[in-house]
Amino acid sequence: MILLVLTGIGVGSALFTWERVKRLAALPITGLSLVWVAIILQTVLFEYLGQHLPLWASNGIHFITYGLCLAFLWRNRHLPGGLIIAVGAGMNLLAIAANGGAMPADMEAWRRAGLPDFPPEVFENSRALSSPRLGFLGDIFYVPADWPLSNVFSIGDVLIVVGGTYLAHKWCASSPDEIVTDEQREAVIAA
Repeated sequence: MILLVLTGIGVGSALFTWERVKRLAALPITGLSLVWVAIILQTVLFEYLGQHLPLWASNGIHFITYGLCLAFLWRNRHLPGGLIIAVGAGMNLLAIAANGGAMPADMEAWRRAGLPDFPPEVFENSRALSSPRLGFLGDIFYVPADWPLSNVFSIGDVLIVVGGTYLAHKWCASSPDEIVTDEQREAVIAA
């Protein structure tokens, strides 16, 4: 949730005139349905299925959602900030894959964020681990428990927020002749 809120703030900060809103609305995004399917799958998985499916099935669905998001990011890599967002998502996926399907969280960050412990057999997209693999890519930062939206987050999450904010500001500040044409976008996608 914190990732969505911060990205929303970053993107929203670029939209201080009606002209900028119209420019952002003209952003030539391709494959958006991939992200919507991933969001729906993750929402159902995190809110319901994760507690009712075997761990291997939950992890498999979780990996599929990342695959969908990475395919979307690859298709839109020509956009400003696209590679920053892709690197952040890739870092998160690497940490998740190295730790059996869950994002590893620093135990102290987890505690300071006031998050509950979960049994190992229950799927959670993030969990505190005492000896995670690639722990530096995991959720090592936190919003304290007594703050709104307390949670843990990773360097990959930070890159996703920075990339999304950069995309909105760069795109909205560009003049119409600087905007990528359909032909340019198709040439990048075909490459």
